[in-house]
Amino acid sequence: MSCQDCLSRREFLTRSTLAVAGAAAVVAGCGDGQIGAGGATAPILLTPLTFKVSTVPQLATVGQLAFAPIDSRIAVKRTGPDTFLALSTTCTHEGTMISIVNSNTSFECPNHGARYDSNGSVTRQPQASGSATNLPTYNTSYDVATDILTISSTSIVT
Repeated sequence: MSCQDCLSRREFLTRSTLAVAGAAAVVAGCGDGQIGAGGATAPILLTPLTFKVSTVPQLATVGQLAFAPIDSRIAVKRTGPDTFLALSTTCTHEGTMISIVNSNTSFECPNHGARYDSNGSVTRQPQASGSATNLPTYNTSYDVATDILTISSTSIVT
């Protein structure tokens, strides 16, 4: 039987992952992004995010920050030859997407000016009422043989 319109398993999984990520983004946008008074939530990953590290040039250098492929709500930093740190890019003050600045070594919130170092620690509080806390981190695992980094939110640390 001919199958011109069939999807390969890989294509099916890719499209499914993108659909789930899109749905999560829609759900995340349906609120004020805050937990209680003054704290923003970190995006929950419904499925682990995986990608080949060599596809992100900034990750060739220890200490450089880069947005994760497919999900810019997460930034990644290489911390050693086979270790990585994954951080939320949602400002903990009011939930605004933060930018990577200073030659890919820190973050700044364009909304109220909160700043974070490359480890996600607050270095400057917002220039508005309220305060920011350190950026939540995600679990990471790296397979050296395949160059695949996996990011999951099974236990988000704040």
